[in-house]
Amino acid sequence: MTAWKMSIGFCAGMLLAGSVTATDWPQWRGPDRDGVSKEKGILADWSQPPKKLWQITTPGAGYNGPAVAGGVVYIVGSSGKGKDRVGTLSALKVSDGSKLWQYDYGQEWGGGYEFARSTPTVADGRVYLVSGVGNVICVKTADGQKVWSVDTLERFKAKNIMWGIAESPLLVGKLLICHPGGPDAAVVALDAATGETVWVTKGLSDASAYHSPALVTLDGRRQIVTQTAENVVGLDPETGTVLWKFAHKNKYAVHPNTVIVVAPNQVVVSSGYGYGTECLQVSGSDVKRVWLDKEVDCHFQGMLLLDGKLYLTSSKGELYTLEPATGKVLSKLPGVGKAALINTEAGMVAYSESGKILLIQRKDDACQVAGSFSVDFGQQQHWSQPVLSGGVLYVRHGDSLGAFDLKAKP
Repeated sequence: MTAWKMSIGFCAGMLLAGSVTATDWPQWRGPDRDGVSKEKGILADWSQPPKKLWQITTPGAGYNGPAVAGGVVYIVGSSGKGKDRVGTLSALKVSDGSKLWQYDYGQEWGGGYEFARSTPTVADGRVYLVSGVGNVICVKTADGQKVWSVDTLERFKAKNIMWGIAESPLLVGKLLICHPGGPDAAVVALDAATGETVWVTKGLSDASAYHSPALVTLDGRRQIVTQTAENVVGLDPETGTVLWKFAHKNKYAVHPNTVIVVAPNQVVVSSGYGYGTECLQVSGSDVKRVWLDKEVDCHFQGMLLLDGKLYLTSSKGELYTLEPATGKVLSKLPGVGKAALINTEAGMVAYSESGKILLIQRKDDACQVAGSFSVDFGQQQHWSQPVLSGGVLYVRHGDSLGAFDLKAKP
């Protein structure tokens, strides 16, 4: 493992220190927030579809996936209409999906695409989530009792965005990072214990952009890298000082792909709506574009770095393999669809917007589909990210959650 990869892993591992086991998936995109599972013993033969262990109707519907930690599945949903739509955080048993507790946290987004959005973050006996109307909530894992909540739009004088706030909160030590998009407060840090404001991004007033940030190391410096409606930015995690920014805005200012560091001083950013994928080089406060490929416009949640190669889905439904240093297209696999990607020991698992779950295996620069099955439950768009924990694949669709056995057979 190279030094820069070790530093990234160290930063990410420190986020949820004390609460993560080898099989937990305690936050957006997994333990290291990169979509990569380190679990062993995962089923690679999908000649017969993986067995469904259980399926439940969740309290409310969501586009979000669950978090899984300590033998408990945490999932957010919403129900009702318009301004009367309310959100629910549920804790479920991993064994059968039965409910341990439920916390109704109040108003949820009731406008366009009204389902709940946030994947919870679980750490040190607490669950954190961000609602579609900008409320940040903290409850106890033991019983769902509220510890604190903050209306960030009110506190930071921010306005909601076209399709509602849609981010999954990042823990950095004792700080919870979120994006209200207020004046001089595009991004803020809250005290994870109390909800009190610790810092705001003075001089940065961009709107929120459906983005979940990452803690990484670039150019030898630990920093939060995230996207606002207007820019990719690097922030000092202790003070919120803007270290650098680079203009990046697509047609609707929708940036749901968490960034990926591909070299000691390079980060890859990707957007749909025709913007494409670009690599940025960061040197202190200076940032420049290394390459841009407008054809590879990753719409959402479809970006992985594996064995020195970059894998992305495009709006045309192709899975691209890119060389990170140059952006050179090494191969492309058609028919995958706009898909959320995670990586497992057995291969990439893609949850396509068409409602199919695919196992995609890599050989040299090429990819091939090694098996698939259809999600035959739930309603509306297939926009959730699959989650792997304890050999179980969790798939969310609307108001339904299914659990599939992905343990390799003896």
